[in-house]
Amino acid sequence: MFFIWLILAGLLQLTFVMDLNLFVLLAVFPGLRKGPFAGLLMGAVTGIFVGFISASHFAVNIALYSLVGFLSGAVRAHIYYKENIFMEFVFSFCGVIIFYSAYFILTNTVKSSIFSTALFSAALSPLIFKIVKI
Repeated sequence: MFFIWLILAGLLQLTFVMDLNLFVLLAVFPGLRKGPFAGLLMGAVTGIFVGFISASHFAVNIALYSLVGFLSGAVRAHIYYKENIFMEFVFSFCGVIIFYSAYFILTNTVKSSIFSTALFSAALSPLIFKIVKI
């Protein structure tokens, strides 16, 4: 089922919603729900998929999406986490900020609207997580 969500996210990302990073949300989601190993694994799968459909750095995509998935699961395991809209917003916002910050450090390529992308992605994350959970 995760692969279907990846394909749908890819179609939406490439056509309609340019100022949103659905792939980071798909890496954060398994980390929050299943833990760091699931976040790492699904983040890697997401990175491989993004590497195939985009012109960006293949290995960097795998590493960064894996990192975001793993960190979301690891942080969740070490804090009191109650599943609610606020926590999904916070984890998604931080995931997008970490992703683009690390991407800049590794590739020296900057995205002009990191904050708005993080805010928009985090605002839609509870809806996306609810849909993906089904």
